[in-house]
Amino acid sequence: MKKNTIQIIALHKKLFVSGLLVSSLLLQSCSGDGSPKIKDAQVQTIMESSKGVITEVEEIEPGDDYKIIDEKIIDEKEQSIAVVHRLDGKIDTLSLQKLKSESHNSSHSGLRNVLMYSLAASYLGRNLGNTAPNSSYYKNPAAHSKSTGLKNDLAKTATSRRVSVPGKSSTGYGSGKSFRSHGG
Repeated sequence: MKKNTIQIIALHKKLFVSGLLVSSLLLQSCSGDGSPKIKDAQVQTIMESSKGVITEVEEIEPGDDYKIIDEKIIDEKEQSIAVVHRLDGKIDTLSLQKLKSESHNSSHSGLRNVLMYSLAASYLGRNLGNTAPNSSYYKNPAAHSKSTGLKNDLAKTATSRRVSVPGKSSTGYGSGKSFRSHGG
């Protein structure tokens, strides 16, 4: 019986020491404020639109082929929508909030892809600073030009915040020092 008790005590000591070791490693990997340290961190400014957008798209071919025909800025960001003009004459109105929450749903994947290159992208999660209307997703140059001007208007009322992101030596397979193994 004494042998089992001694083994249990030894196991408890090993678990306790292991716990202390893991805790100390976790504490060393955090900065003084408790946030994780990021190797070669870079500070970026994230711009978030404070206004919403109505993006009108037209179905060009059956399925998931769309072009942007018009965009408008609205005051209520939460009221942002996509108005879809279907080939069969039907008009659908889709909440951008719903599209954002259904990012895993493939039923609107073509529409979501087009919207990521429009002003709606700032609502769907893209940094407004990185949002640039792409002319190939617009039906004509006038619609693209209008949206480019509206992006400047959105930027004037946007809020910004600074965040730390991993630097180049912290990201990517094989860059910098890595704990990843090769092969399988």
